[in-house]
Amino acid sequence: MSLVKAFFHQWCTKKNVSHSFECRATGPKNRQRFLCECRVDGYSYVGAGNSSTKKDAQMNAAKDFVQYLIRQGIVPQSEVPIESVGGGDGGDNSGEPRGDVPLPGAMAPHMALGLNSRPVFQPGQGPDTMGSAYMPLQRDGQTPQTYQDIIADQKRVEEAEDVDMNAAIHGNWTIENAKSKLHQFMDLNKIKAEYCYTMVGPDHTKSFICEMGFPVKQLGRKISAREAGSNKQSASKSCALSIVRQLFHLGVIEAFSGTLKKNKDAEQMPPYEVVVAPDLQSQINDILSDLKIETAKIPHNTQEPVSLLSDQVLDEFVTSKPQPAGVVSWSPPQPNWNPWTACNIDEGPLATANMDQISEDLLQGQKDRLMGDTRLQNMIEQRNQLPVTAMKKDIMTAINDNSVVIIRGNTGCGKTTQVCQFILDDYIQSGQGAYCNIVITQPRRISAVSVADRVSCERGEELGLSTGYSVRFESCLPRPYGGIMFCTVGVLLRKLENGLRGVSHVIVDEIHERDVNSDFVMVVLRDMVHTYPDVRIILMSATIDTTLFSSYFNNCPVIEVPGRAFPVQEYFLEDCVQMLKFVPPPDSRKRKGGGKDDVILDEYEENLNTQVTNEYTPETRKSVALMSEKDTSYELIEALLKYIKELGIPGAVLIFLPGWNIIFSLMKHLQQSPVFGGPGYCIIPLHSQLPREDQRRVFEPVPDNVTKIILSTNIAETSITINDVVYVIDSCKAKMKLFTSHNNMTNYATVWASRTNLEQRKGRAGRVRPGFSFHLCSRARFAKLDEHMTPE
Repeated sequence: MSLVKAFFHQWCTKKNVSHSFECRATGPKNRQRFLCECRVDGYSYVGAGNSSTKKDAQMNAAKDFVQYLIRQGIVPQSEVPIESVGGGDGGDNSGEPRGDVPLPGAMAPHMALGLNSRPVFQPGQGPDTMGSAYMPLQRDGQTPQTYQDIIADQKRVEEAEDVDMNAAIHGNWTIENAKSKLHQFMDLNKIKAEYCYTMVGPDHTKSFICEMGFPVKQLGRKISAREAGSNKQSASKSCALSIVRQLFHLGVIEAFSGTLKKNKDAEQMPPYEVVVAPDLQSQINDILSDLKIETAKIPHNTQEPVSLLSDQVLDEFVTSKPQPAGVVSWSPPQPNWNPWTACNIDEGPLATANMDQISEDLLQGQKDRLMGDTRLQNMIEQRNQLPVTAMKKDIMTAINDNSVVIIRGNTGCGKTTQVCQFILDDYIQSGQGAYCNIVITQPRRISAVSVADRVSCERGEELGLSTGYSVRFESCLPRPYGGIMFCTVGVLLRKLENGLRGVSHVIVDEIHERDVNSDFVMVVLRDMVHTYPDVRIILMSATIDTTLFSSYFNNCPVIEVPGRAFPVQEYFLEDCVQMLKFVPPPDSRKRKGGGKDDVILDEYEENLNTQVTNEYTPETRKSVALMSEKDTSYELIEALLKYIKELGIPGAVLIFLPGWNIIFSLMKHLQQSPVFGGPGYCIIPLHSQLPREDQRRVFEPVPDNVTKIILSTNIAETSITINDVVYVIDSCKAKMKLFTSHNNMTNYATVWASRTNLEQRKGRAGRVRPGFSFHLCSRARFAKLDEHMTPE
């Protein structure tokens, strides 16, 4: 037992407090390490240690807790025994703050690699340093010149080279047309020769000499040229011009006629007879007779061209060997490789650093931040209150032991933001942070960006360090090692074209969406797992058929995580009508805001609004029966908004609508209203095609006396959390891409959402506080909805 661990046991006995060590294996089998957590009753701090053995991991955890006691002033530094140098394990993370004093020899990894900070200036540059293009360059005996002055001088030299005053006496052969003529002459006469270049002069005024020579059959001797130029191109043009003018004056070529194209009317090559060996001729005839192919007959006395092609189609072809199906290439994180850009790291310390150095740098950086960053410590306490934290050990054990894991967590459990951090922190704390790179897919751009922003905030960092994102037209990539990248499914598919080299974990979130891209990613990932068992695939969603996905991935384990949703009061159409005493206006059957594509499928032609039970008053049943299921009643939405205002409970209103046409129509309708168009309301549309700056407006807070109304499609149904949403008004409809078999075309149609979609939408009101959900469909319609949406 080490001296520090013995001191820790003595201190616990002296204080009459109990302590416990919890060890677990982590990391892949070939690099397995043990992570130990040390807890003491009455203290909220958790000491952490890792090593290749449980004993050393416990020793390191005890050291970490003792260092905490020293920092808090509970134990004097002088009472703690000093360990002998070299007695600890290589994975020692005792928590002692390291100094930034450079050691003799190579620079320490935490000072050299720079994985925990983003430098503002390039090496050798500062805030007062001008770029090299604007710094004068002083040469011997010359006036100081900037880089731009040198470029201007070179341009003047090139312009002077292009001036030709004597072209007329040399057959009008100039520097523009001579090189093309020379190449044409060499091709016709089958001459093979190359330009030979020699660089002369100092670097700041260097020039090139070009030489070429070849024998000319018409002259019976060799001609050559040697010319100079400011660059290789101008030197080669000058050399070609010299040779062409020599050929002109020696009578080998004609003067320039204005074009180098061949004359189409020139005499063609006369026909000549071809002699074919008798054996070859008999073999060809035998093959043609076996294949029953008749050759074209050529008349003897004809001047017209005759086609030798046969219009006969062969009955049989020799089938080629079937090619094996391709699998996306993969490899674990490697030195000198950036997985996000799929290229080598050519510059900086990461180009030569090994994986152990990078892992040590990540570990030391995290330890320093945990000690000195109060904001990060408070954020960790908030994260520990999420329900998914209680399942951390089970989740990590399942991920380390299985290639594919399904996590089903109810709304609000924190799986989207926490599982990726569990994996990354586990690798970093075990001294293997360089071997971890995580890709997480989100169904939409706004969710990928907002979740990445949230995770970076929880880690106390800015975007671009351990957390980043990549969506279409925009990206902020994380560091090459120990990084988490959020992206859309389309971006992941594009990355799969070039392989997933350097990515250790792939997390597919919200897999219940079942669009074409998500299902195709599942197919590709399943093939990858069969070929590369070391890659880790994690599938997550709140509402999925776990049996279907588990059987597809060879009965992979399923982990259930309880949710933390606040209670949400649920109301259906008849409840809203009776509660508001709403009477639809006479023109409510007239369509409002819908377009040609805003038509519900003929699957439900029957108007179930007429089937209200007798539990409601006759007036309610009559009013509901007057409302058409195909329409979205703007008057009812207005009445609900007024009712919400009268409740006096502050909070934003999230209205789910099927498409942009009805969002735009309702927004105009509300803005023209004297009540909702005033300063007391803030109406914000949310659609996938809006710019990201406009999408971010939904997260911005509003003054206390202003009610925020968000008109959104199902883009706000999953992943994103709008903190101030208390009320949800759900049209119970969604746009869906459908395939029409009779004309082989796809179109978007408005269909009823599934019950799981309605459950997700209701959960938007209960993420951070109790809420209210108003479904604009009857209970009879809700009972007939599908359990899940039909896969695309």
